[in-house]
Amino acid sequence: MSNQMITVNNDSTDIETKIIEAANNLFLKYGVDKSTMGQIADEAGISRTSLNYYFRSKRNLLQKVIISLENKIVPTISILINDDNLSAIDKIESFVDEYINLIIKYPMIPTFMVSELLREPNWIFEFIRQNNLDFEKIFLQINDEIAQGELIPFKFEDLFVNVISLCAFPLVAKPLLMEFFFDKNEEKLAQFMVSRKIEVKRILRKWLKPD
Repeated sequence: MSNQMITVNNDSTDIETKIIEAANNLFLKYGVDKSTMGQIADEAGISRTSLNYYFRSKRNLLQKVIISLENKIVPTISILINDDNLSAIDKIESFVDEYINLIIKYPMIPTFMVSELLREPNWIFEFIRQNNLDFEKIFLQINDEIAQGELIPFKFEDLFVNVISLCAFPLVAKPLLMEFFFDKNEEKLAQFMVSRKIEVKRILRKWLKPD
């Protein structure tokens, strides 16, 4: 019995990773609501009891899935922030490309993040703080480019809201788009999201650059 416990503890990280990967696969295939904890346990090759040991609820598991997915873009954000060869608008446009690519691949991110911000946002705040991204550097660069007349004056909170909403809202509003614009055709939505990258960058550049 003692040896079993040591094995479980040593393998716990691998098992947790396997569970997160299994959940992500099922969430993408069937959607979050239609994926059950039993299906996730089967996909991960473990018992339901073992799954409950690691994650007491599907919501807790989804939090871990979202964090693992958001961590895919954090290194890119860090590289963009610290790249002295890129202008601020180039960095913003590169982020738009990367973020829309991420949510096209993992469309449950925007809706879950919105619901969690309304329900229990503290884990999101903590996730952002733990990544220690040097936003002060991009703020200073933006202020310098505003002073040089390369960008119009604007509020940073406006930039944040505009970028995130322009990128993510189409997936939050997916039921409306599917019902009234895309004939419930997933391929049409996917094509729209790809073209959305160009449109979002056009809108932001038009807003931020002087006439």
